Amino acid sequence: MGKLAERLADAQRSGVYRVESTAALDEAVELNGFTLARISLEGISGDALGDIAADALSERGDGQVLLFSGVDAMMLAEPGARDRFMAQLHAAATVRRESGLRFFAVFLDPAANLSVAPLYHWERSSSVKVV
Repeated sequence: MGKLAERLADAQRSGVYRVESTAALDEAVELNGFTLARISLEGISGDALGDIAADALSERGDGQVLLFSGVDAMMLAEPGARDRFMAQLHAAATVRRESGLRFFAVFLDPAANLSVAPLYHWERSSSVKVV
């Protein structure tokens, strides 16, 4: 099992992260047999972010991975709405982690605009050593 798949399998790592690419994430989710929900934030108003969070967080199963695209649109939303949205995701991750459940809110953020930790380091994972 790859390092990313191992990370997703660890409930203590549940949290909010960003990724530059989704290829490794798709594979790791599949290896673990988790659920991947793809959620686009394109065209979403600041007020709708709370609704998206509530809908996305309504399922309480183990091994839930939410993949958010359209980070640029979210960055344009009202800062208060954006901050509440991120706080809801962080709170959900904390509750699930404390319950021993695996939950990951992941933002496709190639430009690293969000101030959240990367889920994995793409450069290290994709480097090939030539001998």
